[in-house]
Amino acid sequence: MTREMVQTFGEQRAPVIVGSGVLASIAKRVREVNGGRNPTKVLIVCDGAIELTWGEVVATAWKDEASDGIEVMRIALCATESAKSVASWQLILDAAVRGGLDRKSLIVAVGGGITTDIAGFAAASYLRGIPWIAVPTTLLGMVDAALGGKTGINLPTGGGALGKNLAGAFWPPAAVLCDTLTLSTLPIRTFRAGLAECVKHAMLGDTTIDPLLEDALRSYSSSQAGDQWRLIDLVARAAAVKLAIVARDPKEANERMLLNLGHTFAHAIESELSSEVLHGEAVALGLIAASNASVASGRMTQAQSRMLRDRIAALGFGITLPRHVSLEKLVIAAGFDKKREGASLTLVLPLAQGSAEIVRGENWELLRDGFRSIGSS
Repeated sequence: MTREMVQTFGEQRAPVIVGSGVLASIAKRVREVNGGRNPTKVLIVCDGAIELTWGEVVATAWKDEASDGIEVMRIALCATESAKSVASWQLILDAAVRGGLDRKSLIVAVGGGITTDIAGFAAASYLRGIPWIAVPTTLLGMVDAALGGKTGINLPTGGGALGKNLAGAFWPPAAVLCDTLTLSTLPIRTFRAGLAECVKHAMLGDTTIDPLLEDALRSYSSSQAGDQWRLIDLVARAAAVKLAIVARDPKEANERMLLNLGHTFAHAIESELSSEVLHGEAVALGLIAASNASVASGRMTQAQSRMLRDRIAALGFGITLPRHVSLEKLVIAAGFDKKREGASLTLVLPLAQGSAEIVRGENWELLRDGFRSIGSS
């Protein structure tokens, strides 16, 4: 019960496997990727919240290979935006040094997007780069964060705010393994957060994703074969949108910026409300804000923007900020976003006919229009 795709990143190609129960065979699958060879050592970096569940499944799969001389180590991280930090990155590097990992060793990241981002950055940094495997255990991780080769950590920007992914590297994993059974153990809020990225991917190229969203929300906690197939289909369709864009523009020279739809707004929201909103919840608000900025710029109509807002609300997302944040605070936070160049700001705005447009310039008033539409003033 699997769907297999390929992530192309420049000259590199890596399998993306989506299936039910695939983690039990992770060691075998990695050996296939590695030309029939096992890594010398394996460091499992796990979200502490799932260390004793899915972290144990992955560790056990590797321990079954221990007779071949593989040494398996494991560390746990606190997977929060505030802990997506230099300290967490350092924790992984310290474990790699203590464990004596070499260039033929492997880091395996098990968790959501925060975990795969930090672990991937550590893999990119250690010995100037060693292989790693992404094992996303959230919907958001499967359809977005673990794909595309971006890794990174947040940095403080002053006043308690965080700059999203201000330190990082392009370092794609050697394989991505998405086991949809892991989704059945997520809190509903965490699962729903991933649907925001699915909505974004539907807006960017595959409208067949839309009808799958509410069914997935109703059935994600089921391990029944039919429900698992529906989840596999959703993950594979949404992931395919990102994989296609990344293949054409691996290092975000132009087209890949479309994947930032809603994210300039979302990153500013997270910067100010990191303890109150999940990334996907911020993205949902960011998509609404971007659509209203698009209306202000003449690229969409009010009716089209309302349709998007209603679709997001139907999935259970809030459509306004959970508490008031001043407009200027959010604008300043957006100024720390990586998509700013000098006084210029790059926004990605949805279009009336589908897809989106990359808009460069001094778009600060459009940014304000977007933030006003979700309750800032």
